[in-house]
Amino acid sequence: MAVVLYRIDNRLVHAQVLEGWLPAVKANMLAVVNDDFVKDEIRMRIAERAVADHMRVAFWTLDQSPMEAARLDQDESLRAVLVFASPNDVLEFIRLGARPPAEVNIGGMHYAISRLSLGRYRTFSDQDREALARLLELGVRLDARATPTDEPVDLMSVIKS
Repeated sequence: MAVVLYRIDNRLVHAQVLEGWLPAVKANMLAVVNDDFVKDEIRMRIAERAVADHMRVAFWTLDQSPMEAARLDQDESLRAVLVFASPNDVLEFIRLGARPPAEVNIGGMHYAISRLSLGRYRTFSDQDREALARLLELGVRLDARATPTDEPVDLMSVIKS
């Protein structure tokens, strides 16, 4: 089955992913796609320890990610969640050769100066909004929910502002 969830969340690995999304989609693999994360040995070791023992964990650079994601398709037993830090990272993943996902879950994109706020956990820069609009143009559905039990949030007003 390969990738069962593509998620954007600038914290990458935390309880909403580990305790919420992974069980909800019956994943048995978590792949973190982020250049900075891959360079940080301590963060990778902490993430490995945080994930359940039965869960496979991978850390990929953006450059590696399309090839690695394609390899997942060769193993029918895998049900992977790919986590990206930003909408631009998902666009880069596609630009580097990955096929556009049918849907991307928008989780936490936390506060920073000059970012437009939508709810408690989502703030968007102009660059984020442009990237999300581009994903929509590519036919990608956007599912804005922090946890699987949350009601989806409409992002169209944010993207068009």
